[in-house]
Amino acid sequence: MNIILRNLSLTFDLESETPFFQVSIPHRIRFDADMISKPLVTTIVNQLFDTPDTTHCSFLSKYLSPIHAREKTRVGRFFNIINWREDVHVGEDTYIISTFYKLTNEALINYLLYVPRSFINPYIIFYNNHHIVYISSDVLDVISCSEEVIKNYKAKYADIMDTDYE
Repeated sequence: MNIILRNLSLTFDLESETPFFQVSIPHRIRFDADMISKPLVTTIVNQLFDTPDTTHCSFLSKYLSPIHAREKTRVGRFFNIINWREDVHVGEDTYIISTFYKLTNEALINYLLYVPRSFINPYIIFYNNHHIVYISSDVLDVISCSEEVIKNYKAKYADIMDTDYE
């Protein structure tokens, strides 16, 4: 699945690297899960996703082959899923990437705070035409087509950002 952020093109599937490693350093920032707090997540979500109607979510929902297994993401607990699309990807494994649309910021904030504290490790991103937020049990990544946005975050959060890949 290809995602276009103005001047950046990223691939979201199991065969590609996570979005963080598909872009250059000026377009990304990473936070360790231990540093994620409600004020941080609220600020990031409200600044990046100022129009909830354009906020989307894509995630690995199911493996079809070699085994048939659903992924535990718990998105249904947080989001009202009305409009969605499923894309079947065939490669080494056959799996489904599901996408749903029009997320509220409140639900997104709650989900981003939930994942690092839970026992799930979803392969999931939230995005619009300008930014991507990737969450796992270990990290929160922000990718932006605007170098200025990332530069501001790196200055503001220099003491808590993860610098291992800078």
